[in-house]
Amino acid sequence: MQKNDKEDFRSMKTWKSPGSWFVAIMVMLFLGMTGCASTRPGPSEAAKPIPLPVYQEGTTFVYTNDRWETVEKAGPEGVTWRNHLGHQSTGSADFTYRHTVWETRTRSGRRSFRARSDWLGNPVATTLWPLAPGKTARYIESGHWQDEKGKVHAYESQWRLEVTGQSRINVMAGEFDVWEIVARRFSGGGAYKKSRLREIRTWYYAPVVGHYVRMERHFLGRRPNRSIELVAVTPPVKGMPAAAKNKVQTIFQQALEGKRSGTVQRWQLAQHALSGAVTPVATFRLKNGTYCRQYIQKLNRAGEETDFYGLACRTEAGDWEIPRR
Repeated sequence: MQKNDKEDFRSMKTWKSPGSWFVAIMVMLFLGMTGCASTRPGPSEAAKPIPLPVYQEGTTFVYTNDRWETVEKAGPEGVTWRNHLGHQSTGSADFTYRHTVWETRTRSGRRSFRARSDWLGNPVATTLWPLAPGKTARYIESGHWQDEKGKVHAYESQWRLEVTGQSRINVMAGEFDVWEIVARRFSGGGAYKKSRLREIRTWYYAPVVGHYVRMERHFLGRRPNRSIELVAVTPPVKGMPAAAKNKVQTIFQQALEGKRSGTVQRWQLAQHALSGAVTPVATFRLKNGTYCRQYIQKLNRAGEETDFYGLACRTEAGDWEIPRR
């Protein structure tokens, strides 16, 4: 680590970890101690329609609940995901819809969706995309699943969705301007007055990430609420030449170890039409001495550039790793 970076690191306040460094980092973020290189969009940018996210095969999203998931396939037929347990599921790029096909080691199921009419019998919107303030949508979900004993279960739910606003939030991967999307799930597919509210989900979608950076699930006292936040997005390196994979990893380590926050470290392999960069954007240290840094990683393939945001922490061996299982 270079001297100027040691000075940069030592100047950061330390935090006492109450049993989990995840908690320590989140306390720090809540108190506003990080300074991410992210700016609020101007009026013209904010007014632009926000399109449906486009996922790249091989991209991995890492979350605070020790969970990660990788895009296995992406195309007109949908997006197939594989998570840290090896479970696969396929669904729309519209994450406000649950996956249509899913499978675990002991269970599997399918879902379908249909439009719902309003009280006058007129059809209503079934998607919020492109996002716009105050936009609403409704649909009915029908599904069946088979448990570990082979028994088949069936259900119907109603979903009511709304774009409730825009805000700027801190998560482990950085600080982002987000669109807030709220979905309410009701039991049954009949009249609303005969159904019961079962769950409220809120997504905080960051256009610069192309994915939500926080998701909350509230079960109205029926069971504990849940929430996850984005820790990092890792670039798709599958299919890259070995030299490119090595360069991506080498520059990642060098930048986090030796560059001051806000300083860019670039790389290029012209023969493969590949280039990229890593920029540390915030640095902090936990009470146990562990250093962590938020960063932006860029990958350019044949002129198409993508940004990947994340957080990595320094191990005792001196390597920088994204916390994950």
